[in-house]
Amino acid sequence: MKKQLILAFGLSLATMSATLAQRQPATNTGRERTGTTTAAKTAAVSTNADLAASAALSADHSTLLQALQAASLTDMAQKGGPYTVFAPTNAAFAKVDAGTLEALMQPANRQQLTQLLGYHVVRGRYLAKDLKNNQTLTTAQGGKLTVKKEGDVITITDITGGTATVNMADITATNGIVHSVDTVLMPGTMTTGGK
Repeated sequence: MKKQLILAFGLSLATMSATLAQRQPATNTGRERTGTTTAAKTAAVSTNADLAASAALSADHSTLLQALQAASLTDMAQKGGPYTVFAPTNAAFAKVDAGTLEALMQPANRQQLTQLLGYHVVRGRYLAKDLKNNQTLTTAQGGKLTVKKEGDVITITDITGGTATVNMADITATNGIVHSVDTVLMPGTMTTGGK
Protein backbone atom coordinates (compact mmCIF):
# COMPACT_ATOMS: atom_id res chain seq x y z
CA MET A 1 0.00 0.00 0.00
CA LYS A 2 2.75 2.47 0.98
CA LYS A 3 4.64 1.57 -2.18
CA GLN A 4 1.57 2.27 -4.34
CA LEU A 5 1.10 5.68 -2.71
CA ILE A 6 4.73 6.59 -3.36
CA LEU A 7 4.37 5.35 -6.93
CA ALA A 8 1.37 7.57 -7.49
CA PHE A 9 3.48 10.56 -6.54
CA GLY A 10 6.10 9.76 -9.13
CA LEU A 11 3.57 9.00 -11.79
CA SER A 12 1.56 12.13 -11.14
CA LEU A 13 4.61 14.28 -11.69
CA ALA A 14 4.82 13.16 -15.28
CA THR A 15 1.19 14.17 -15.76
CA MET A 16 1.76 17.52 -14.09
CA SER A 17 4.90 18.10 -16.10
CA ALA A 18 3.11 17.55 -19.39
CA THR A 19 0.34 19.89 -18.39
CA LEU A 20 2.73 22.64 -17.31
CA ALA A 21 4.73 22.29 -20.49
CA GLN A 22 1.58 22.66 -22.57
CA ARG A 23 -0.02 25.47 -20.55
CA GLN A 24 2.82 27.87 -19.71
CA PRO A 25 5.48 29.73 -21.65
CA ALA A 26 9.02 28.97 -20.52
CA THR A 27 9.43 32.41 -18.95
CA ASN A 28 6.22 32.25 -16.87
CA THR A 29 6.72 31.15 -13.26
CA GLY A 30 3.03 30.36 -12.74
CA ARG A 31 2.71 33.02 -10.05
CA GLU A 32 0.68 36.16 -9.59
CA ARG A 33 1.67 38.71 -7.02
CA THR A 34 -0.96 39.98 -4.62
CA GLY A 35 0.78 42.30 -2.17
CA THR A 36 3.52 40.30 -0.46
CA THR A 37 1.89 36.90 -0.94
CA THR A 38 1.66 34.64 -3.94
CA ALA A 39 -1.74 33.57 -5.24
CA ALA A 40 -2.00 30.15 -6.83
CA LYS A 41 -2.95 30.02 -10.45
CA THR A 42 -5.61 27.43 -11.01
CA ALA A 43 -4.64 25.34 -13.97
CA ALA A 44 -8.21 24.06 -14.48
CA VAL A 45 -6.72 21.48 -16.81
CA SER A 46 -7.69 17.84 -17.12
CA THR A 47 -5.21 15.49 -18.72
CA ASN A 48 -8.01 12.96 -19.44
CA ALA A 49 -5.53 10.24 -18.49
CA ASP A 50 -4.41 8.48 -15.34
CA LEU A 51 -1.33 9.59 -13.44
CA ALA A 52 0.88 7.16 -15.35
CA ALA A 53 -0.14 8.30 -18.83
CA SER A 54 2.03 11.34 -19.45
CA ALA A 55 5.56 11.14 -20.83
CA ALA A 56 6.51 14.81 -21.18
CA LEU A 57 8.68 16.61 -18.62
CA SER A 58 8.37 20.06 -17.10
CA ALA A 59 11.47 22.24 -17.04
CA ASP A 60 10.25 23.57 -13.67
CA HIS A 61 10.25 20.11 -12.06
CA SER A 62 13.40 18.44 -13.41
CA THR A 63 15.05 18.17 -9.96
CA LEU A 64 11.99 16.38 -8.65
CA LEU A 65 12.10 13.99 -11.58
CA GLN A 66 15.81 13.34 -10.85
CA ALA A 67 14.84 12.56 -7.26
CA LEU A 68 12.20 10.12 -8.48
CA GLN A 69 14.81 8.41 -10.65
CA ALA A 70 17.25 8.23 -7.73
CA ALA A 71 14.51 6.66 -5.61
CA SER A 72 13.75 4.16 -8.42
CA LEU A 73 10.13 5.30 -8.60
CA THR A 74 9.89 6.45 -12.21
CA ASP A 75 9.84 3.02 -13.88
CA MET A 76 6.87 1.73 -11.95
CA ALA A 77 3.54 2.37 -13.59
CA GLN A 78 0.53 1.32 -11.54
CA LYS A 79 -2.92 2.76 -11.32
CA GLY A 80 -4.44 3.74 -8.01
CA GLY A 81 -5.83 6.66 -6.22
CA PRO A 82 -7.24 9.08 -6.08
CA TYR A 83 -4.24 10.98 -4.74
CA THR A 84 -3.33 14.61 -4.23
CA VAL A 85 0.31 15.50 -4.85
CA PHE A 86 2.14 18.66 -3.71
CA ALA A 87 4.96 18.82 -6.28
CA PRO A 88 8.05 20.96 -5.48
CA THR A 89 9.58 23.02 -8.28
CA ASN A 90 13.29 23.28 -9.08
CA ALA A 91 13.34 26.56 -7.14
CA ALA A 92 11.90 24.69 -4.15
CA PHE A 93 14.71 22.14 -4.27
CA ALA A 94 17.24 24.97 -4.61
CA LYS A 95 16.23 26.06 -1.08
CA VAL A 96 17.38 22.70 0.36
CA ASP A 97 20.97 22.56 1.56
CA ALA A 98 23.00 21.34 -1.43
CA GLY A 99 24.90 18.77 0.65
CA THR A 100 21.69 17.31 2.05
CA LEU A 101 20.10 17.12 -1.39
CA GLU A 102 23.20 15.51 -2.89
CA ALA A 103 23.31 12.96 -0.06
CA LEU A 104 19.62 12.10 -0.51
CA MET A 105 20.24 11.32 -4.19
CA GLN A 106 22.81 8.63 -3.27
CA PRO A 107 21.72 4.95 -3.44
CA ALA A 108 22.57 4.48 0.24
CA ASN A 109 19.86 7.02 1.13
CA ARG A 110 17.07 5.74 -1.12
CA GLN A 111 14.81 5.01 1.87
CA GLN A 112 15.07 8.59 3.17
CA LEU A 113 14.47 10.00 -0.32
CA THR A 114 11.41 7.77 -0.73
CA GLN A 115 10.15 8.99 2.65
CA LEU A 116 10.64 12.61 1.57
CA LEU A 117 8.80 12.09 -1.72
CA GLY A 118 5.96 10.21 -0.01
CA TYR A 119 5.50 13.13 2.37
CA HIS A 120 4.19 15.12 -0.61
CA VAL A 121 1.37 12.64 -1.38
CA VAL A 122 -2.07 12.60 0.25
CA ARG A 123 -4.78 9.99 -0.30
CA GLY A 124 -7.90 11.53 -1.83
CA ARG A 125 -8.73 14.14 -4.43
CA TYR A 126 -8.36 17.69 -3.08
CA LEU A 127 -8.96 20.53 -5.52
CA ALA A 128 -7.98 24.00 -4.31
CA LYS A 129 -11.63 24.70 -3.49
CA ASP A 130 -11.73 21.59 -1.26
CA LEU A 131 -8.76 22.66 0.88
CA LYS A 132 -9.87 24.46 4.05
CA ASN A 133 -8.06 26.81 6.40
CA ASN A 134 -6.46 24.89 9.33
CA GLN A 135 -7.25 21.53 7.69
CA THR A 136 -4.91 18.65 8.60
CA LEU A 137 -3.96 16.21 5.85
CA THR A 138 -2.33 12.82 6.41
CA THR A 139 0.45 11.99 3.96
CA ALA A 140 1.10 8.66 2.26
CA GLN A 141 3.76 7.81 4.80
CA GLY A 142 1.62 8.81 7.77
CA GLY A 143 2.92 12.33 8.38
CA LYS A 144 0.80 15.42 8.88
CA LEU A 145 0.45 18.58 6.79
CA THR A 146 -1.57 21.67 7.73
CA VAL A 147 -3.41 23.77 5.17
CA LYS A 148 -3.66 27.55 5.49
CA LYS A 149 -5.96 29.36 3.10
CA GLU A 150 -6.39 33.12 2.81
CA GLY A 151 -8.36 34.10 -0.27
CA ASP A 152 -6.60 32.53 -3.25
CA VAL A 153 -3.36 31.93 -1.34
CA ILE A 154 -2.89 28.34 -0.19
CA THR A 155 0.05 27.33 1.98
CA ILE A 156 0.96 23.92 3.31
CA THR A 157 2.88 23.65 6.60
CA ASP A 158 4.98 20.56 7.33
CA ILE A 159 5.77 18.97 10.69
CA THR A 160 8.94 21.08 11.06
CA GLY A 161 7.01 24.34 10.65
CA GLY A 162 8.24 24.89 7.09
CA THR A 163 5.70 26.37 4.69
CA ALA A 164 5.16 25.78 0.97
CA THR A 165 2.94 28.00 -1.15
CA VAL A 166 0.87 26.49 -3.95
CA ASN A 167 1.89 28.32 -7.14
CA MET A 168 -0.10 26.22 -9.62
CA ALA A 169 -3.24 24.43 -8.47
CA ASP A 170 -5.67 21.86 -9.80
CA ILE A 171 -3.73 19.96 -12.45
CA THR A 172 -6.19 17.11 -12.80
CA ALA A 173 -5.64 13.51 -13.87
CA THR A 174 -8.26 10.77 -13.87
CA ASN A 175 -6.92 9.38 -10.60
CA GLY A 176 -5.46 12.42 -8.88
CA ILE A 177 -4.78 16.12 -8.45
CA VAL A 178 -1.39 17.87 -8.57
CA HIS A 179 -0.57 21.20 -6.91
CA SER A 180 2.86 22.68 -7.70
CA VAL A 181 4.56 24.16 -4.61
CA ASP A 182 7.49 26.53 -4.05
CA THR A 183 9.14 24.71 -1.12
CA VAL A 184 10.06 21.09 -0.34
CA LEU A 185 7.98 19.77 2.56
CA MET A 186 10.05 18.02 5.25
CA PRO A 187 8.74 14.99 7.18
CA GLY A 188 10.92 15.78 10.20
CA THR A 189 14.59 15.26 10.97
CA MET A 190 16.17 13.35 8.13
CA THR A 191 19.45 11.53 8.46
CA THR A 192 21.55 10.48 5.50
CA GLY A 193 24.36 7.97 5.26
CA GLY A 194 26.43 10.27 3.03
CA LYS A 195 27.64 13.79 3.44
